[in-house]
Amino acid sequence: MNTIIEEKLISLGITKNYKGYRQLLLSVELALEDDFRLQSVFKEIYFPVSVKCGCPYYTVERNIRTLSHKIWKKNKEALCKTAGYKLSSEPSVSELIAIIVADIQRTEATATV
Repeated sequence: MNTIIEEKLISLGITKNYKGYRQLLLSVELALEDDFRLQSVFKEIYFPVSVKCGCPYYTVERNIRTLSHKIWKKNKEALCKTAGYKLSSEPSVSELIAIIVADIQRTEATATV
């Protein structure tokens, strides 16, 4: 699963040299395991990722927000394509995670059909 997530992040212009790369990867991984985690992002995603990365939960949120801003500024078209609809504003951190999760789930669903 990590390879699929890594490919998606790279397609959005996010590479391993960003602090938030691993945090976003782990966040998407957790949300793919159980998408109900997206309903309680702080408790179900940020906290577990912060434990794995050895940092405070708010650092996880900030680093992913920085990535969201970078994607929005440099790769808006790819993000809208990933979302499957035109975005009118930069997505929040939880929206970015949800967009990536939904795209991977759609891709996997069409691959199994």
